[in-house]
Amino acid sequence: MKSNIIGYAKPLCIAAAMALTGCATMEGQIQVKPDLYTESKDAYLLDNSKPIELPQNYSTRNYKRLVVATSFFGNEDAGNYEDLPLETVSTIMETEISKLKRFTIVSRNLGQKGKAAEKRFQDIGTTESRNKMRFGKGLNADYGLVAGISAVKEEYDRVDHNELLYVIRVDYQLIDFETDEIIESDSAEGRTVRQIFRLPSGKIIGGFDQSQENEAINQAAINALKVVSNKIGNKLPVGGQVTGFRGNRFQIDRGYENGFMGKQVVTLYMSDMGIDLPLAVGEVTPGAQQSPGKIIRWSNDPDVQDLVADIKADPMFFRKNDIFAVSNAMPLPPEWDNNYKD
Repeated sequence: MKSNIIGYAKPLCIAAAMALTGCATMEGQIQVKPDLYTESKDAYLLDNSKPIELPQNYSTRNYKRLVVATSFFGNEDAGNYEDLPLETVSTIMETEISKLKRFTIVSRNLGQKGKAAEKRFQDIGTTESRNKMRFGKGLNADYGLVAGISAVKEEYDRVDHNELLYVIRVDYQLIDFETDEIIESDSAEGRTVRQIFRLPSGKIIGGFDQSQENEAINQAAINALKVVSNKIGNKLPVGGQVTGFRGNRFQIDRGYENGFMGKQVVTLYMSDMGIDLPLAVGEVTPGAQQSPGKIIRWSNDPDVQDLVADIKADPMFFRKNDIFAVSNAMPLPPEWDNNYKD
């Protein structure tokens, strides 16, 4: 039995305004764990036929951390978003996307309250005056991640119990603030499930306490925000220039402070005759400002074998030719698996 409780909520604040609309039976499990995309070196080690390719939307102009501000708006009604962003969900998004290290996230929500509180305290006069907070040094955002949020609640009859499905839908846009250009736009869903027990009369006799459903909606929202972060991170691959080679080891001029995070699979490439040619796939371990890496597999494309042979034969090849490394997909922050189990 399925009861659609569809409405426009203020998730993560919340007293979600939702209305019951119907019932149906559903078989099979509801997918709750979000589908996230990343790549590991095993994909290339276990499958020698896997092609070595450049990721979509790669550009040396983006081989830096991008400054992003986030604003998420709840649905005021079926036709309008609210004028002010949802402070709680915007703050959570700042937290989740900052874990990717791909972006410099500027605080526009909870952090500003902390800043104001510290300013009020310093103005009391009990701290050293020469080191008082100075305004006017905050970063301006290059891009804005803006999104509208709506909530759905459904109930499914599982014979011996009922399941409540909470769904948070996020429709988002990554906008260039200077030009108003939409760089990326998509939607993402986050889900969470809770169990209740009903008598044939419909009376609830146990299970999840729906008066505490903020917790379930929070979890669904976090799952949705993980999808948003993952999609945007993969849309804007990070990279750097190769500055050293020794055998199958190499070094690039970008690191943790430039957008790399954790062990990251990269494609090494160079331009020859006006064509960007993938040469190898490797894995880098980011340092602060630069990253050492190791070749996982050289390309077996016949069109680049002469270049691969030249690189192997000449340790100084990289000084005569510009070789770059670009991320294939963003690694997943370990906190997403370790801390957010539903």
